[in-house]
Amino acid sequence: MLKIFRNNVVFQIVVILVVSIVMWSKAWVNPVGDFPEGGGSLFYWITGLMSPRVAAIVAWLLVIGEGVLLNSIMYQHRLITQSTLLPLLLYVVAMSSGTLTLTPMMVGMLFVLLGLQCFFLMGSQVTVSIDKIFGASASIGMAILLCPTMAVMVIPLVACMFSHSLYGWRDWTMLVLGLAAPFILIETYYFVCDELFYRNYLLVYALRDYSWHARGGLASGVISGVFVILLLWGVLYVAGGGQSHSLSWNRNVTTVLLFAVGGVLHSAYTGIWPVDMQALSVPFACCTGMLLAEPRRKEFGMNAVFVVTVLLFAVVNWVI
Repeated sequence: MLKIFRNNVVFQIVVILVVSIVMWSKAWVNPVGDFPEGGGSLFYWITGLMSPRVAAIVAWLLVIGEGVLLNSIMYQHRLITQSTLLPLLLYVVAMSSGTLTLTPMMVGMLFVLLGLQCFFLMGSQVTVSIDKIFGASASIGMAILLCPTMAVMVIPLVACMFSHSLYGWRDWTMLVLGLAAPFILIETYYFVCDELFYRNYLLVYALRDYSWHARGGLASGVISGVFVILLLWGVLYVAGGGQSHSLSWNRNVTTVLLFAVGGVLHSAYTGIWPVDMQALSVPFACCTGMLLAEPRRKEFGMNAVFVVTVLLFAVVNWVI
């Protein structure tokens, strides 16, 4: 199965579509009535005119599009080969394991991916241009506007600056200006429209919407346990394989691992257990995808892990 998933692109596309349709079909038939809490005012502004069914369809298309973007980013920077779409499949599985409608996390993750691309581009350059720093921080700023709890992503953003050896005052000025730029634009609009207090109240309320306790049933706990095991397996594989690669490869892998830290912090922010798989979708798709995409002599065990995992996520997500 994995051998085919490394070579046959048409087969991979069919599997991804089938799995995603199975996971989302319930939402299309019986769509979620209300949008989840925790978004910023910009998110509710975007989704204000959407019906529940339209929101579910848009969410499915957005998840597929983000997975394609992530897969292309990884191929562009040589983290995977051209023939595999495993990161795309794993990203779709992770992002679809939650509330089956348009969520602040789904929309915000699009800008996290754009920020990841900026850091990958910086990793491949000898001299880092400050426009990439501005682009990465502005992307995270937009993600925070859409999903305020993504404010924890500022921590891996700052850590990535150190991992790329960016210590100059111009670099850090661009970082601050990039983070501030989306807020300056939207706050100016709210001020002109006389909605400043109400919109900022929504932002503050979302930031206070944390829940440091366990929740969910047995099925959620089991699927979270499988997810965490696969994520840790992938992270350990990626973290232990950087010595034989180029400097840019090592920088990019370090960036992925730092984004994994951000995902863990976000998951802890919104609840200890079960884990927020959407928050950890990028490192899960990158690290576990790189693990499964590696050619191996003994593939029976890896095939079993792959098939059982995909079926488990798809079926449990459809049933609960």
